[in-house]
Formats: sequence, C-alpha cells, structure tokens
Amino acid sequence: MEVPTVDAVAESPSAIWRRVEGALEDLGGGVVEAEVQKCFRASSGHVYLDLTDGEALVKCVIWKSNADRITELPHEGQLIQARYSKIRVYAKNGSVSLDVNAIRGAGEGELLARVHEALARLVADGLTDPESKLPIPRFPRRVGLVTGRGSDAEADVIRALRDRFAPTRIAVSYSLVQGVNAVPELIDALARLDMEPDVDVIILARGGGSVEDLLPFSDERLCRAIAALGTPVVTSIGHTKQRPNCDHVASAAAEVPARAAERVVPSAAELVERIDRRIAELTGIAWGALATAEAQIDRSAMRPAGQAALIARLGRIDLAGQSLSHALTIAATAPRERITRSATTMLQALQAVPRAASLDAVRERLGRATGALRHQLALGATSLTGALNLVRARDWRERGFALVRLATGDLVPSTDGLAAGQHVTIQLKGGTLAATIEHVHPDETETEQ
Repeated sequence: MEVPTVDAVAESPSAIWRRVEGALEDLGGGVVEAEVQKCFRASSGHVYLDLTDGEALVKCVIWKSNADRITELPHEGQLIQARYSKIRVYAKNGSVSLDVNAIRGAGEGELLARVHEALARLVADGLTDPESKLPIPRFPRRVGLVTGRGSDAEADVIRALRDRFAPTRIAVSYSLVQGVNAVPELIDALARLDMEPDVDVIILARGGGSVEDLLPFSDERLCRAIAALGTPVVTSIGHTKQRPNCDHVASAAAEVPARAAERVVPSAAELVERIDRRIAELTGIAWGALATAEAQIDRSAMRPAGQAALIARLGRIDLAGQSLSHALTIAATAPRERITRSATTMLQALQAVPRAASLDAVRERLGRATGALRHQLALGATSLTGALNLVRARDWRERGFALVRLATGDLVPSTDGLAAGQHVTIQLKGGTLAATIEHVHPDETETEQ
C-alpha cells in the first residue's frame, strides 16, 4: 500500500464527525416540508419519522417530552411541516437526523395558494393558450391511458370508451397517482405512450381525492411535461371542485371518464345515424332524378318523331332493365348490417393511415367521394331517362300513332317537300297501308306560332 506523502495530521472517524457536528451546529434550526414515508412511536415514547420529497430522505426524532403533546401521529403519505431545533449527528452509525419539536399538516389553503402560483407561471409562459394545444384527432388509431393500476378510474375509462365505440384499441401505462413519487412516475408513463407510433391521444385519469391527494396533478413539472408531448392529452381528474393545473395545459379536460370518452372517440350510434341520413339524402336525389325523367317521358310520349330510332334500340332495353334491377337489389341491403360487418375492415384501414397524416383528412376524402357519388347518380339518371324513353316507345302503336314513309323507305318527319300524287306507306298497328297524296293541308296552328 502506498504511503501518503502529503504533510498532514491523520484524523480518526470520531474527529471527523466532531468537525461535521460543529459545522452543522452553526446551521441552527428551521422548518422542513415533506411527505411522511414512515412514522412510529417507540416504547421509550420517542417518535421517529422518515421524511422525503421524492429525491432525498431525512430522518427525524421527536423526543418524548415533545411527543407526549402529539395526540395523533401523521400517516404515511401525508404532507407535513416539521420544525426542528438542530441537526444531530450519530457518529456510531454515521447518520444524521433532525431534532423535531413540533409538526403540523400542510393546510389546504396553503396548498391551494401554491397551486395558484404554479398556474400563474404556466399562464405567463403561454402554456394554457388554446392556440398552443394539440388538436385531438377524430378517429384515433389507438387511445393511450395513464392511470393507477387496478383503479376505479381505469375501469371507468375503458368501459366508457367501449360503450361509445366498441372497436377502440387501448394502451395502458400504469403509474402512482398520489404522493411525492407520483409526479416522476406520471411523467415517465406519459413519455412511454408518447413514443408509441400508433397512439394518437392519451387520457390521464384519476378518481377524486383531497387537495393534498390531487397535488401531483397540479405540479408544475407534470404540466410542463404534458405541454411538451407530441401527443394530445385529455385529463379526467374527477370528483373535485378545484380543477388541477394539468386541466389547463391539456388539449381537453373532462370531469368524469364518460365525458373523456366523448372527447376522444366518435359515437358508433351517431356514425350510423349520419350514414343513414346520407343514404336517405342520396336516395332522395336519385328519386328526384327519376321523377324528372318520368315527366320528360310523359311529355315526349305524345310525339311520334324519332320513334323509329327508339324501335331500333328496343334490344337494349332488356339489358338496361336487368342492370337497374341488380342496382336496386344492392341498394336495398340494410346499411346497419353492412356497417357492422365492415367494422374490422374500417379499423384495419385506420391503422394503415400514417401517423403524420391527420385522420381528419379521411373525412375530407369521404366528402370528395360523396361528391363523386352524386355525380355518378346524375349520370345514371340521364342514362336511365334514355332507357325509360325506349320503354315508353314500345306502346306507340297502342297510342294510335303511325309512321309515314316515302317510296324510298325514308321516314316523313313533316309535310315539307310533299306534293299531290306522291306515293307513301303508312305503318299502323296490325299492318301497313299504301296511299297516294291527293292534297297537302298546312297546319294553321303551327304557322301562327
């Protein structure tokens, strides 16, 4: 072993601790605020406390003369303030403790004052501005949930999400939701979900509690972490009159889990209703087009002009009728049954959407698809009008009309060019007549018009 060459007097551990104790005596007493990690009364009557702020721990002792005045000891997890007279050194076991002579629980008014001070700093930094908050996608691929393991809040949120939109996929990240260690655990749980590529929104949930119980959700560190995430957060810290600070920095806040579900996923019932309304709207457009076509048919059925061309297309009528029947069969399928069968397919499609693309863009594409469907309906109505015109043309003989042809076989559309002595044929129901024009009488009504 190498011998030190520095010119110095060697000290014993006792000497070192005496120097430490002398230095600590100069510090005097004070007040410490921390959470109780452990508290018990020994058989000697002394009370021993372990206090922590989540990062460091300090041991305290209340001697029997002072402990006898304490009627109720603080419980584990309680936030207290302890007044100590000195910092005591125990050289035998190398420990340090505080000589405490009085303790009290942190008052609710004092805690609320600190919450408001933290909120003021968040407001000053612009973290509560609506413009700074991330938008919540309409159709999230996956919903993240940060809550206590096995808590009522976990069960309530999952049930509300399933009731509203059964196919919802949920990723749960557990954390402490109370005490000094809750804040770092909550931040870690949020960070884990933020790193999941298909988690598009996160719910932060906890049931009710006292101001002290809910203090972690007003912690400035947690609020700044929420504001820094790349995924929108919806908070649901229920059953409390005082809104925690995290509500002010989150993208949305809900008093109960059911309301959180409303802000995160769509309603399946509302989607079905909207689809039914759209189907009814498109059906109305189709029937309107058919009504217009029928009116045009009724007007044109009284005119024999062009009927030869209609007769030539009679062969296409049957094919058009078959196509129309097939289309009506498809349209008659119950929309709700088709929606139910396609739920899995819709989920797979949503999962395939890239994270960088907002799922709200899907709605825009659906809107464009609806416009295209309207256009196709209009084109179909035009084609259907022509087909129905052909159908109407089949009964021209029954209506008492006739076709007049020249000797060349050409149809005679009007009296123009006809003269006495010309031979024509007249096609009627039941046969064809051969005739000779004796005289042409002009239509005085058409002349006047």
